Amino acid sequence: MNLSILFVIYIATILVARVPLLFWHKHAPKVAGLQLHHYMYGLILIAIYFFIPQPVLLAIGLGLFVDELPLFFIFRGWDWPDDHWKQYHSEKTIWGIITVSIAGFLVLYLL
Repeated sequence: MNLSILFVIYIATILVARVPLLFWHKHAPKVAGLQLHHYMYGLILIAIYFFIPQPVLLAIGLGLFVDELPLFFIFRGWDWPDDHWKQYHSEKTIWGIITVSIAGFLVLYLL
């Protein structure tokens, strides 16, 4: 599959995950006391990609993971407070996503 198409899928995944949360601050469900976030679903899709090598799975998984990656650095871990919406929608987070996305695209494109 063309790298450009996968990049569009990756960006679309970030937008589909992020845009609704601008209007509706919806928390992920809790399972056995564990708050599920979409980076977790992304990691699962990335892991599945290694067993079923479909590039679309990787693009979607990376999109879900990278969307919340800056929060890991803001909160210094994966345990976030319930009121993390200000940080999730912050300029710092947006620039983190853009930086990681451009760096990843350049690495893949130059290989």
